[in-house]
Order: sequence, then structure tokens, then C-alpha cells
Amino acid sequence: MLTTLAAPAFAGTWYIEDGDITVKAGETGNDVTQNNVTTKNDTDTIITNQKTDTASSNTVTIDAENDKVEVKLDNVNIKADSGSALTSKGDVTLALNGDNHLTGGISGTGNYGRNGIASTGSLTISGGENDSLTAQGGSGADGSDGGSGISSSSGVTVSGGSTVTANGGNGSDGGSGISSSSGVTVSDGTVTANGGNGGNVSGDGIRSSGGGVTISGGTVKAVGGDSKDGYGGDGIRSSGGGVTISGNTVNAAGGNGGKVGGYGICSFDRVAISGGTVNAAGGNSSYGGGDGIRSSDIDLSGSLELTAKAGSPNGKALSQKGSELDLNAIKDKLGPGAKVTATDADGKVIAQVPIPRPVEPEGPVIPEESSSSSGGSAAPSAPASSLPGLTVTDKDGQRISYTSTQSGNTLTVCVGRLTASFRISLAALRQLRAEGIETITFQTVLCSTTLSLDELLAMGGEDAEAVLTHRLTDSSLTVG
Repeated sequence: MLTTLAAPAFAGTWYIEDGDITVKAGETGNDVTQNNVTTKNDTDTIITNQKTDTASSNTVTIDAENDKVEVKLDNVNIKADSGSALTSKGDVTLALNGDNHLTGGISGTGNYGRNGIASTGSLTISGGENDSLTAQGGSGADGSDGGSGISSSSGVTVSGGSTVTANGGNGSDGGSGISSSSGVTVSDGTVTANGGNGGNVSGDGIRSSGGGVTISGGTVKAVGGDSKDGYGGDGIRSSGGGVTISGNTVNAAGGNGGKVGGYGICSFDRVAISGGTVNAAGGNSSYGGGDGIRSSDIDLSGSLELTAKAGSPNGKALSQKGSELDLNAIKDKLGPGAKVTATDADGKVIAQVPIPRPVEPEGPVIPEESSSSSGGSAAPSAPASSLPGLTVTDKDGQRISYTSTQSGNTLTVCVGRLTASFRISLAALRQLRAEGIETITFQTVLCSTTLSLDELLAMGGEDAEAVLTHRLTDSSLTVG
């Protein structure tokens, strides 16, 4: 018999030891069912353990087919006997608090390992720097396959500063650490994904069969599982969509195999790396080593630092269309401070392209006066030593000298640094506007930004300050 409690909106804490928990999207919150009793209008659903050091075999089911559902996992510890520890469908967000563990069990039919988290919708995992989640796939018994740590049919996103660890279970085929049919995205935090070991095929660290893999921030470590007789897993593998890395640190390593080693990073589409520090290593085997990076299109650009290592024997460091990538062909796309290194299986450098970072000059750079032609604009006025309400600081926040010139209704402030910040009060900008200045340009060694005074003045009050910062070729503006 199912009992329903129609209660006003409230925030509930649910203990997993008391029984299986089902959370569904309701009209004004979540409808939570435990022990055949449903409580409606739960606006802040929190699931926790009474004893965090003892795992419960009860499981969590989240149904977000009708609307988005967010559930907070607060030091949850689940080890399922059979089935997945947490199952979800629809658009679900898991908000982490404390240290959480979700371990899949073994299926009664076929003795397959089940997933730590099994999602048939989109899954977002978020939390702060002191929060963590470990999702462990169950190992297959009697030669069956292992489960994934985290599996989703509509995308997995890790955001916030939390630590997420996903381990695939061992089996005839090893489970993947993170597996998705519609893409994997990491924007922050620390993510570790380990593929399970397999007798035939090992699991991949991160695997996407559609939507690609996108890493824009955080620290990611993805390692393929090992196989004594078969194929090592890949660190990062995308068989539908590309692999895009634009920031922070990524370490991807293929597992070792009896027949073939796994790839560090593999995409059937494209691998594009434009920033961050990336290490990609192929796995070893008796017959064929894995490639550090393998794709039909390897696009390297920006100020990245990449080291690609070939697996032993005969693996390639950077395999593009089956051939080692010619690093000389990519020099023009690399930014200041970039470095691309290809090594053999022993770590010996076989090719390298370093792009020097510009040396920051000590003194300011005074822009050349533009020559005026017949009918052209007047030449800039002589440089001014300072402007009221304006300061320029270096990367350490110390004031530095600058030059300023005016040409028509544009004021240009110039400093010979790679990194510098331009600070001016909106009261000072208002005075400049009254004097006929419409735009102000800030120039550093590698970057130039022009701002409209009218737009700046509309962004803040009388006491506000505009701060424009240049870092190499990047710029950022705050007004407040």
C-alpha cells in the first residue's frame, strides 16, 4: 500500500539505511518515496547515511522525466547488492557535500557488473573543493563484463571544484570510468577516470560514443585498463564527436595489452588542443604499442604544453591518419610559450617545437607617432606623463609608468608589459567624456583593447572603478 503525504514545501533529509529512495519531479519540488510513503513538495532533497563508515545496500532512483531534479548527496555510502547504486533518467543534477561513495553490484542474470551511477538522461555533478564522489562499477563474475563507474545516455558534465573519481569494474570486458552516449564535459574540479581491466577488451578512462569530450578547466586524469591477453583500454576515447582541450591539466594514458596497447587520446573525428598542460601516453604490449594521440585530424594551437609518448613496440606519439604528425607544419599556429614534444616509448625525444615566450621589457614602450598625409587626421599630441584618476599596475599589482596620447576623440594609454592592469574611476571617465574623449584604448606588448566611454559610464555609479587587465593576448574587464 502506497501512502501519500500532501505537505507544504519543506527541505527533507533522507537516510538511505531506512530503505530504497525514489525521487521524482513534482509540481513545486520533489516527490520522495521511501518505504511506500511519498512525501510531496520537497524543495531541497538531501540523501545521507546515518553511519557514513558503513555502506548501505539500499539504492537511489531519480526520475526527472517531467522536470529537472536536483538531489544533494551528503556523505552517502552505497554498495548495491545487485543493480546500480544510483539510477536516474531525465535532466538530473547531483550536488555533492562531503565524501560520497556509490558502488554498483552484480546483476543476477549473467553476473554482469553494474554501474555506480546509471543515467538514461543528462547528468550534472557539482560541488565545492572539499566535496568528493567516488563511483565504482561492479566487477563481472564468471567471465562477464564489468560495469562503468558513471554511465549516461545523454551526457555527463562535471562542474564546480569537487573531486570526482570514476572506476570501471573488471571483467571479460572491463567497464569504463566515465561512459556517455552524448558527450562528456569537464569545466572545473579534479576528475580521475580509470577503466577496468578486461580479459578481452579493457575499459576506457573516459569514453564517449557521441557528443565528444570537452575539457575546459580543472585537472583530469584518464587511464585505460590493462588486459593480459587482449586489448588495453584508451585513456580518452571519442567515437562520435571530437576531443577538445582548452585549459589546465590533462593526463591521459592507454592501458597495457597482451595484443595491442591502448591509446592515450583517441578520436574518430578530431583532437583539438589549444591550451593547458597535456600528457598523452600510449600503452605497451607484446605486438603493437598504442599511440599517444590518434586521430584523423590533430589540431594543435595556442600556448599549450603537450607531451605525447608512443607505446612499445611501434606505437606513434602523434598519429594523424596513420602517420607521425610533422611538427614543423604546426609552428605557425602555436602561441607564445607553447611547447610540443613527441617521444618514443623510452621517453627519448623524437621531435619538438618550442615557441619562446617574449621577454618582458623593463621600461614602457612609447608608440610611434603616425605620419599624417594630406587630408588625414592630425598627428597625436605629445605623450602625457599621467592622467587624473588613472593608474596602471604590473602583474604584481605595483604601479608602473605609462604613456598617453590623444588623436581626435580617442585617448590611447600604452605600457611596455605583457601583463598589466588599467584602472580608472568612472568619475575620471566622466570628466574625460566632458572634454570630448569618446573612446579609450589600452595597449600592452601583445594586446590592444578599445572601450567606449559611454558604455563604461552606463555600467556603474559615481564611485565605481573600471579595471581592464591584459595577460599576454587575453583581456578581461570589470566595473564595480
